[in-house]
This record gives sequence, C-alpha cells and structure tokens, in this order.
Amino acid sequence: MNKRVALINPGTQRRFDAHEPLNIGLIAASLESHGVEVKIIDEVAGDNVEREIALFKPDTVGLTATTPFADTAYKHASLCRKQNIQTVLGGVHASIMTEEALQYADIVVKGEGEQAMLDIVLQGAAERVISRPYIKNLDSIPRPAYHLMNMDFYLSARDRTPYNTALIFVPEGHKIASMITSRGCPYSCIFCHNSWKGMPFRFNSPERVIEDMRYLINTYKAQALTFFDDDFFALKTRTKTICKMIKENKIDIIWGCNARVDTVDLDSLKAAKDTGCRQVAFGLESGSQKILDIINKHTTVEQNRKAVAICKEAGLLCVAFFILGNPDETKEDLELTRRFIMENPIDCIGLCIATPFPGTKLWQWCHDHNFIPSDFSWSDFSPDDSGLQVSQYRTPDEIKHFRSNLFLRFAFKKEFVGQLVKMSLRHPLKAMQKGIRVFRHL
Repeated sequence: MNKRVALINPGTQRRFDAHEPLNIGLIAASLESHGVEVKIIDEVAGDNVEREIALFKPDTVGLTATTPFADTAYKHASLCRKQNIQTVLGGVHASIMTEEALQYADIVVKGEGEQAMLDIVLQGAAERVISRPYIKNLDSIPRPAYHLMNMDFYLSARDRTPYNTALIFVPEGHKIASMITSRGCPYSCIFCHNSWKGMPFRFNSPERVIEDMRYLINTYKAQALTFFDDDFFALKTRTKTICKMIKENKIDIIWGCNARVDTVDLDSLKAAKDTGCRQVAFGLESGSQKILDIINKHTTVEQNRKAVAICKEAGLLCVAFFILGNPDETKEDLELTRRFIMENPIDCIGLCIATPFPGTKLWQWCHDHNFIPSDFSWSDFSPDDSGLQVSQYRTPDEIKHFRSNLFLRFAFKKEFVGQLVKMSLRHPLKAMQKGIRVFRHL
C-alpha cells in the first residue's frame, strides 16, 4: 500500500498569495517520483486544513513555515499529532528554533527537505532531528508538483493582487506563474537567513530552466513568469545562455526577476529585455551608506543609483525594496532614503520594516540591546507591520509613520492620486474601487 503524505502550506495573509508554494512543491515532486501519494493542502489558497486532513487521511504530514506563520504551523501540527499522524516540521524557522518546533512535531528537518522527507517516509526515522547534506545537482530534483497546487488561483494573481510589487509588469488578465532556479546566497546581510545557513550557491542548468518554462507555457498557458531567485544575474554566463536559449527556442513570454545592483550591467539587462524581461527588482535597502555598511550589504549608494539608471536605460521597469528602522538608523539616515526614492526613476517601491528573524545577526543585535520582548508572538515578525524595536533612535511607531508618509509621497510622485481624480470624474465607482486597492497597498 502506498504511503500517503500531506504537505501543508499554512497562513492566510494576502501578501503571501501571489505565487505558488514552490518549496513544498519540490518536496512533493520528489516524494511522487518514489511512488508516494501526495496531497498539497494550501491554506494560503483557501484550503481548510482540518477538513482536508480528515478526507485524505495521510500517514505523514509535513509543514513548513516562515517565522510570521510559525504559530499557525504549530497549531496545524498539534492537530495532526492528536490524530496520531506522524508530523514533520521543516523550513527556515524550524531549522533555527528546533527545540521549540519539537514541542509540536514528531520530527524536525533542519536544512533542505527533499532527501530528508524521502528518508522519513520510505525508511522511517530513528531520530527526532534530521539533517541531510545539501543537494549539489539541482537538476536531479523533479520540477515542483504544480499539478498538486491550485493553479487557477495562482495564475490569476495579477488580477487578484493588482498592486503587488512583483507583478506590476504583468498586464491585466494575463496568467502568471513562478519559478525558482537557484539556491543559496554568497552574501551575509544581517537581516537574512542566508547568513547562517552556510550553503553554497547552486543553479539549475539553462537547459532545465528552458524545459520548465516550456512546461508552464504548454500546460497552464502561462503568459508571464516571475523568477524568485535571490539574484537571477548572479552568474552572468548562465543568464546570457538562458536568454540566448529563450530566443533560439522562440519562447514567447514576458518575465520579471530579482537582482543585486553589483551583478547587473547594461548589456545583460538589454539581453534580458530582448528575450521578454520586463521588470527587475533590487534590494536597495537604504539611501544611507552608513546603513548599507551596518547591515553588511556590500553595496554602495552609487551602485544603487547606477543600477536604477541602467535598468531604465535598458527599457525595464525598476522595482526597489528598502528596509526602514535598521540598527543605528537616525532621522537623517531615513531622510537620505526618502531623497533617494524621490530623486531616482524608480517605478515601484517596497518598504519593509527591519525585522529580527531568529538566527540572523539582526536577531542577535536586538537580543544584545534587550529589544526582544518576553511576550512576543511570532506573528509580530512581519516586515509589513512589525512593532519590534530595532533602531535605538527611532521607535516602531515613528518608523511606521515614516513608512506611511513615504508611500503617500511616492504615490503623488507617480501621479496615482491625479489618475484617481481624473477617473472619478468619468467613472466614480471604478475610481473608488481602484483607490481602495491602491491605498490598501500603500
């Protein structure tokens, strides 16, 4: 009798519903390739976890969660254990908060989950904490099990979340799918989990990237793709080969990606534009060099400025993400960020609040300064609405006020408000609905 495994994607916040749960999709694909019957229960896409567990009756349940959803994952894990279902917790949060996670699960997986879950399901597990060597050849893993996901839900992300920063390049009505073609990061920014994972940078081959693009186009009629790699341009020879193969294979699709400012150049961006790229997103983080140095970004304000300029010169939309409320950040540092945003031709911004995720150097900084309260909830660790103190000079409320004000200034700069006023004269109801969507995003 085949083993039955349910993989749960927990949470209901809208900011996380723009792309498929690729992480558990990869684990699902690995299990399926070994004859395991798998069901993805996606709470983000509207699944009722308790009902789906009762219907599927799995032998094993695997859950993964980022820190803001840890409490939700623990709730579902406790539900499954009460039903005597073998329960496994994995992901970034469980990997660092292992002892805590063991209170809610039978087994905790530290690190990458594909081989670990195979061993647990097919061979049984003698230990409660399992870690397996990182996978060197990413092409050896089957593509994510998109067929187990609610693809109608995710393909309509552009129309469901029209002001999501990752999707502004996608025309209304277009079907959008997601891919990730690399793992790891060679940098150690103090706010990121890559600073402690200690895994090397690895890539899918260009041939595999093209194969998976074709699959999404042919199977789901995808018209747009988002690459969620940390830096799609990290290995220029690979990126150029992918672009060349897109042209040679006459792949007709638009796409967007993420990049670091120190790995792009005008030629690479033009080559990407020529093969369907319409948007590049950069983590600029700050307009203050002092803050860039403190957070260990290894970039400069001038590199940030140049990256925005060449992105626009290449004819691409430029999305820029910033972090507000960093250690040692003063009012003057925040003003430098505001000026950078207002003075450079950025098309869309994402403003995150500095959030000390467990295991990061920022977490240690906040502990050292007694900024982590004793009564916190993991749901407090949201970059959109964190109330945790990080900067000694700015309170969380001051950071939130600055963030709201900066979003509004940027909206006026991009003439969103003027557009709404003009629309209201002709289509009052439509303008009101659009205004609500815009300012919810702000």
